[in-house]
Amino acid sequence: MKKIFQIEPSIGIKEKQELLSVIESGWYTEAKKTRKFEKMFTEFIGIKYACAVTSGTVALYLGLKSLGIGYGDEVIVPDLTFVASPNAVEMTGAKPVLVDIEPIAMNLDFNKLMKLITKKTKAVMLVAHNGRSININKLSKFAKKNNLFLIEDAAHAIGSYYGKHHIGTQSDVAAFSFSIPKIITTGQGGMVITNKKNIYKKLLTLKDFGRSFEDKQKMNKVFVHDTIGYNFKFTEFQAAMGVAQMNKLSSNIKKKKELYKFYKKHLSHIPEIEFVETNLKEQTIWFVDILLKTEKLKLKLMKFLEQKNIQTRPFFPPLHTLPPYKMKDDLFKVSSSISKRGLFLPSSTTLTKSQLRYVCRKINEFFEQ
Repeated sequence: MKKIFQIEPSIGIKEKQELLSVIESGWYTEAKKTRKFEKMFTEFIGIKYACAVTSGTVALYLGLKSLGIGYGDEVIVPDLTFVASPNAVEMTGAKPVLVDIEPIAMNLDFNKLMKLITKKTKAVMLVAHNGRSININKLSKFAKKNNLFLIEDAAHAIGSYYGKHHIGTQSDVAAFSFSIPKIITTGQGGMVITNKKNIYKKLLTLKDFGRSFEDKQKMNKVFVHDTIGYNFKFTEFQAAMGVAQMNKLSSNIKKKKELYKFYKKHLSHIPEIEFVETNLKEQTIWFVDILLKTEKLKLKLMKFLEQKNIQTRPFFPPLHTLPPYKMKDDLFKVSSSISKRGLFLPSSTTLTKSQLRYVCRKINEFFEQ
């Protein structure tokens, strides 16, 4: 059996055609194709404004900057997330304050969050871990009562909803990622979304050297920079990929849900495997995730599958275990337990039924030894 990677992108002739159209246009920095991609994204998500940028990390950073987050401020971040989440806070000069997670959606623990609020707290960062969200309505009320901003790291959450609202649309700003492992990819890239026009205009200025979008259209003002800004502009090549990928997004979402159902059907009888609670009516999971009984068992299974040409991926390490954010383990018992036992199974939308049956067969063989 040819090696089965944990994740591979779905890229074909449509992406090639879109990329070729950019080459033939002679215009490569963000322009009409980028605006088309942003429009497609806003219509799918159900949001007023979307701003395409160079990566998901940059999307988080600019989202925070647009809210005025900076030196002396604190932002509460869940302990179980990719390191880009707290790093984006650090980039602004603010301090990320880590909070343990709850075990169901694996998002921040609301009760523990309340105890961490100080006079310096300016925002709470939600992370829709693998497309799952906590009660955003409850958190929104809490944020308004305490004069806090809400920002969502929705890198895993394209196609996921809380009730009738797409994840990311109920916060002040939200950031999405289009890196290679995501459900749609532009190679690298990100998107910041908001319903607030003033924040959107700030985002446009921040990502383009501090000049306003309106001034840039006038040649006599093209070098007017009203504030400090950066070069985080998109390219038409990324947008070309994005347009083609958006056209297959609905299909990708359907395939992700079918993957979850297939794995659950063929593996849920194994006592040592626990499937993370998932509501497929609202949630589109990024990767199919399982929890093993122990970390030792997880590592053994990973090694066994690797020998069978099947690649898997462990959960992110808790942030508090990383050198830049080192803290005592007893403050983060849930994230520590989940991280040690969590495993992502092969989850590409390109997987065939034959490959899926092979993966499940080998996992069953491991537990029958």
